[in-house]
Amino acid sequence: MAEPHIKQILVVDDEVGFRTITQQFLLKMGYGSEVAASAPEALEILKKQHFDLVLSDIRMREKDGVQLMKEAKEIYPHLDFIMMTSFASEYSYSDVIQAGATDYICKPFEMGEIKAKFERIEREKNLLWELQQVNRQLTRSFTHLRRTMEGIVRAMALTLEMRDPYTAGHQRRVAGLACAIAKEMGLDGDRIEGIRMAGLIHDLGKIQIPAEILSKPSRLTDFEFGMIKFHPAAGHHILKTIEFPWPIAEIVLQHHEKMNGSGYPQGLRGQNILLEARILTVADVVEAMASHRPYRPALGLDQSLEEIYINRDVLFDTDVVDACLKLFKEKNYALEI
Repeated sequence: MAEPHIKQILVVDDEVGFRTITQQFLLKMGYGSEVAASAPEALEILKKQHFDLVLSDIRMREKDGVQLMKEAKEIYPHLDFIMMTSFASEYSYSDVIQAGATDYICKPFEMGEIKAKFERIEREKNLLWELQQVNRQLTRSFTHLRRTMEGIVRAMALTLEMRDPYTAGHQRRVAGLACAIAKEMGLDGDRIEGIRMAGLIHDLGKIQIPAEILSKPSRLTDFEFGMIKFHPAAGHHILKTIEFPWPIAEIVLQHHEKMNGSGYPQGLRGQNILLEARILTVADVVEAMASHRPYRPALGLDQSLEEIYINRDVLFDTDVVDACLKLFKEKNYALEI
């Protein structure tokens, strides 16, 4: 259980008799208490000493309690105020609460009434404290889950790279470029994290393809290319039973689809392709063309950028291509080694 939140109370009232009686009652209840005869005096005391709650009259000489509360909260935003008044007809409960007060009480009142208000504030603060503890625990659990999930994803990527050394690092570089494109396009952080995870394992389905086909130094036969084209569906089949917080399996399934419907395995068109997959497609093409493959030397970055530019809005999403070109030509982006 948390410690009591209300320990020190400042009583502000220009009636000496009222503030004296109130202070004595608070001391008997076990609260630390100080008094102030005006709002300016209260502000000076607040600057020098910590208080958990201010019990203040509203109508006072020099400056009223509402103005005191506003100025005090500029310094201590979370300081609780209970406002008191003998002029209930002039100050409605809703107006005082909207001004920033925690509670409101009409004079004259029984001390039991103010005690009940203290207890209500304590209950609310204890509930808030408990909710904060739960939130911290959930945050720790979520962080641990994310780390575990990332470890599994990286293990999957490493397993594939051990079978296909020619594309070692390909998935990591594609993931890095795809995240940079997504950030350039203004996607939020959580969505970018999903793209990163998908990028790290987008070729996972190749684990079902014989290693000799993956590393074949000559042109593939139609049958062999058919096996290669099956890898998005194979990756989807592996990933679809894992409950990621992002549509990882669908992104992997669609990362070879093209805007004009000429891609595979589903022949999807345009906006029917997830934006995350459209981003991954461009990153995949750029990295693959710029890198060495067993069946050809690296074509170079300039040729890969020319390829996506020529086919923008035909094979590739225009906005994605434009963001990718901007990264390389204006922001000096470099593919990871």
